[in-house]
Amino acid sequence: MHATDFARRISPWLVQEAPLGVHIGLAIRQAINSGQLAAGDQLPPERAMAAELHVSRPTISAVVDDLRRSGLVVSRQGSGTWVAETAGPTAPPVPFAELLHGTGLIDLAAAVAPDAGFLPQMRIETTDFLAVDPASGFAPLGIPALRHAVAERQRRWRPDTTPAEVVVTSGAHQALALLVSTLAPRGSRVLVEDLTYGGLFDIIRTNGCVAVGMAADDDGPCPDSLRRRLERDEPSLVVIVASVHSPTGAVMTDERAADLATILRESPATVIVDETYADLSFGRADRALATALAPDAIVVGSLSKSLWTGLRTGWIVAPESVCENILRRRWSMFDLGPAVPSQLLAVQAMTRLDTILAGRIDHLRASAELLGTGLARLEPTWEVTPPQGGLALWVRTTGTDGRVLADAAADRGVAVLPGSACRVGGGPDDHVRLCFDRPPEVLTEALDRLAG
Repeated sequence: MHATDFARRISPWLVQEAPLGVHIGLAIRQAINSGQLAAGDQLPPERAMAAELHVSRPTISAVVDDLRRSGLVVSRQGSGTWVAETAGPTAPPVPFAELLHGTGLIDLAAAVAPDAGFLPQMRIETTDFLAVDPASGFAPLGIPALRHAVAERQRRWRPDTTPAEVVVTSGAHQALALLVSTLAPRGSRVLVEDLTYGGLFDIIRTNGCVAVGMAADDDGPCPDSLRRRLERDEPSLVVIVASVHSPTGAVMTDERAADLATILRESPATVIVDETYADLSFGRADRALATALAPDAIVVGSLSKSLWTGLRTGWIVAPESVCENILRRRWSMFDLGPAVPSQLLAVQAMTRLDTILAGRIDHLRASAELLGTGLARLEPTWEVTPPQGGLALWVRTTGTDGRVLADAAADRGVAVLPGSACRVGGGPDDHVRLCFDRPPEVLTEALDRLAG
């Protein structure tokens, strides 16, 4: 195997900007576990690997020795090193959704509203159904009234948006699933932030694609990392969680959005901007990246985080030709379109959305402060950065793997999400995510249990 081909196969898991031996070893393990490196594949010579990955030959020798001790590779003196016949794909990782359920626990793992308390008073009568267009209720792209409402709201940031460019979905998760399955050929690479919405990994993997991570800081994806990944990996899609980031709660600056847009315009990759949390910004509520990339970027939005997950209402804003392809893909997935009742409720909610969001954001600010202050007292060495929006705290611990802390929290009756669930490759991560969108008494009880 040529060293360049080898590097491409393991690159989705080389998430560090200056990978050392431990990161290279993990990347090779992940490539073997995922099938990117198959049993019997011959690794390049150590000297060639070292040159391609920009590390020393002793570093590569140590990595290969560790893989050999683990039984993942075998070597014959003078002949080379191969992936062992006994190595291969492991059991598939636990789906992201399964990590969000903990029976009998106080649930701080799922970043969702605790109930429908922020929904306005709404009502649907039979006469509302009789007034639906089309009268049959069969509207695979969504009923015109909701597509119009979404387009009208989007025009605040993308003035030329029309209802014909809107596809209604059963939440943002389905929107992302439809887009990846429609636009990313099997075997292609999908470029995402190294830390991103964990459910996106399941979507990418299920569609036979590979997630490739790019580095990010508090302002958003790093332009240099984005440029290198675009040139090296040639992804079919780029998915960026913008405006309010998941899981960190950070807000991308206008300057960073402009820098990213300049780079992305020069790439042939299709760009998806996930604005699921955009309405929950604690400060400015612009859509800098999607606006800078308009009209080419595809936008994903939802009411699930803004109001209530049970509405199961999201949307895609994309060129009409893409909407037509999404429709064909939707039919191939045995989905004839979203339910009309939830769409009618969504139309009613959107007429009062700004007023609802004002009260909801005040509530979220107070809840974030309550949980953040409590965690800082509980574990003074943890880094609890106040979020700029969203529903959850992204907390750096004292170097302990978040999975260990999540298990310990569960033993005390609290469900939290380990940071590895949000990282490309699922490697060890010393963060945990805790949802603060809970009543004060629930957060207080959770803190008491964690302290116990």
